[in-house]
Amino acid sequence: MYVYIQYNNTKVFCYKIYYYIVILCVIASDHASNVTEEQYTLVKIRPRVFGGKEVKLAQLKHHVFIKKLTNTQKKEYRAICSGNIITPERVLSSAHCFLTNQKRDRQPIYTLRVVAGVLVTYAHLPESDDVQQWRSIHHIYSQKFFRFPAYNLAVLVMDRPWIFNQFVNKIPYASKDQDFDGVCKAIAVKPVKSWSQSRTLFWEDFKMMTRDSCETALLRSCRLYHCTEADSARLLLDSVESEGGGLICHGTGDPEEVDENQGVLVGITSLIFVKLPTLHHKVSLFHKWVTDDATMINCVDVALLLFCFLIKFSA
Repeated sequence: MYVYIQYNNTKVFCYKIYYYIVILCVIASDHASNVTEEQYTLVKIRPRVFGGKEVKLAQLKHHVFIKKLTNTQKKEYRAICSGNIITPERVLSSAHCFLTNQKRDRQPIYTLRVVAGVLVTYAHLPESDDVQQWRSIHHIYSQKFFRFPAYNLAVLVMDRPWIFNQFVNKIPYASKDQDFDGVCKAIAVKPVKSWSQSRTLFWEDFKMMTRDSCETALLRSCRLYHCTEADSARLLLDSVESEGGGLICHGTGDPEEVDENQGVLVGITSLIFVKLPTLHHKVSLFHKWVTDDATMINCVDVALLLFCFLIKFSA
């Protein structure tokens, strides 16, 4: 009888420990994943007109294309999305490029390559190249509450680090939630030659909209997004490869912006409407999540393992 009561007490104790761990993990995860309730500030940024310029090598060192294998024999790859190098081993992109709302893979990861130092949508895997850098995806972290276009950030972990040089480098990403009044730039792709199948990378100027104006136009909450005015020239609508690309602003006053000429990554291009504002998912709200490589999500799994171990030990 005494042994039975002692066993039950141990079991109850283990259950309490488990629930405490789960609660702590959920709180920590929410802190990293959920939106802060701070009031945003409106920052006027100085106009910097780039005006539809074709990107040259070494100009957008952080930009990468996500390419899918289209011809096995020729080792030909076609761009399906874009991304942004944020550390030597990580790229920030759009989860919608890789996952459905049920978090199922849109295509096998092994067919994809992340390519830096390439400015065209079609490319062949080179035997050797001093400019291009091709990487495979080791793992994809998506946000816990992902449902396109909400919580649409994805952290891609590469199979090996990028080699930073004059053509490839990282870009700082925003940590301060702000609304912008001015012009920022995003990427688009356009055909340079009418007969060419491949298209070329351009950077374009987009007028920023305040959150209030965007919510009025879209009749929805836009607290997760930076909005740019309607894409009347169809710069983004006609280039699906721009999804996952970066919205870069200059002179923001963000603590992470160390070089005004380079700017800071404030958003990830997510949802492009016809004759309506374009949504770029905010990075600043989830700066900690991006920095921590999304490992907080796995905390509950660790708690489960610990719980099972305690039960087995107590038995």
